[in-house]
Amino acid sequence: MRTALKFLLAAALVMPTGTMAGNDKAKKGNGAAAQEIQTTVAITAHITVTERRIILGFLDDHQASLPGSLANAKPLPPGIARKVARGGELPPGIAKRYLPNDLLVQLPPRPGYEWVVVGTDVLLIAVATGLIVDLLDDVL
Repeated sequence: MRTALKFLLAAALVMPTGTMAGNDKAKKGNGAAAQEIQTTVAITAHITVTERRIILGFLDDHQASLPGSLANAKPLPPGIARKVARGGELPPGIAKRYLPNDLLVQLPPRPGYEWVVVGTDVLLIAVATGLIVDLLDDVL
């Protein structure tokens, strides 16, 4: 069992995939040319059906009483909107807002994740890495 686990971990580390996280460049310590290494980030914490129902229901019920920053939300420009995707990172300098506390207390706890509003989208972001785990498009 332990040998099989070691084999699987070694195979996962060596396998050159990497469409989600992009490419990282690493240089050898002896000054040799840069070698491109591709990495993969496993994203498993998707927005559940229950969370989706709670968020959409709250926004629908409280549309008239949302804070000004959420009530007046405008969609992102097309170039930036393409960069806001599952598995990517938020572009630097993008304005992000947070869901109202009345809504956050209704959602199940998500240690290590935070809910962010960007444009008219609600995003679930991994706090440690800043990766967009999942998103609800155009809900505001």
